[in-house]
Amino acid sequence: AAPPPPQTSSSAAVTPQPGSKERSVLGSVVGLTVVIGLILGVGALAPKSFMGHFTVFVLAVFVGWQVIWNVTPALHTPLMSVTNAISGIIVVGALLQMSSTSGLVTLLAIVALFVSSINIFGGFWVTQRMLRMFRKDT
Repeated sequence: AAPPPPQTSSSAAVTPQPGSKERSVLGSVVGLTVVIGLILGVGALAPKSFMGHFTVFVLAVFVGWQVIWNVTPALHTPLMSVTNAISGIIVVGALLQMSSTSGLVTLLAIVALFVSSINIFGGFWVTQRMLRMFRKDT
């Protein structure tokens, strides 16, 4: 049998838009400047006892961002399982805070419960879709 003929690409080569790289870099610089300004503003206005907790929070956000964006595709499913477990812990903490006498704490607990529930149910939905891909139709 003869080998199949080589396939030719019928799509045109994609040419980058002029100035798109500069706009992307400018957007990143502006975004970083705004974030740094907000962090410095919080540092200038917040009480000293809050700053230790805020520093840990900012470092945790940065480390988490680096971990998630640099994970290999083979580890996406285990990472999603871990985030679902963390969201489950957040749900328990939010439920414990619902009985607080502070309206702000109760509001934050409701928001945490809602956002964590979205992550948990979305994770289950994606897992079901992935499992259906491996199911044999009989």
